[in-house]
Amino acid sequence: MHVDFEIHGSFEVPVGTQPVEGLPNLFRLPTGEIVSVHPVIEMASADTSDDHHDLTTSEAAAIGVHLDLYDRESSLQDAD
Repeated sequence: MHVDFEIHGSFEVPVGTQPVEGLPNLFRLPTGEIVSVHPVIEMASADTSDDHHDLTTSEAAAIGVHLDLYDRESSLQDAD
């Protein structure tokens, strides 16, 4: 079985942020640090619990969950 998903959104970055040439979906902040967005698999003990956390790749694999990312595209836009 599998779950199909689609995520669309944005996040603010400081003025002066630049795309990292030759590395899609990575952006260099004015400080030199690199940021990007990756989907993660989150888990909680029940639907009414408040103990959710992101699973690491190995935690997910241990319970038979594997993220297969087909496509990811991001671009730098001027603020509105």
